[in-house]
Amino acid sequence: MKILLSENIKRLREEKGLTQSELADELSVTPQSVSRWEKGLAYPDIEKLPSLSKLFDVSINTLLGSPRELICQRCGMPL
Repeated sequence: MKILLSENIKRLREEKGLTQSELADELSVTPQSVSRWEKGLAYPDIEKLPSLSKLFDVSINTLLGSPRELICQRCGMPL
């Protein structure tokens, strides 16, 4: 699975109408950090994922680019 975190952060930020600076302020990071996340040059600290998830009102799995459909880990069937 390809991690789509960088694209998802940018898309969700834009959908919320936030600038990189505003998102940075919300997360107590620098705007340069947000820029690097969106370019795929760096990833947010794992401790920031719950804050991003809450701010954008999506699951952490969605942030990471996991499919929205839940699948049984035993049999592989959709739940």
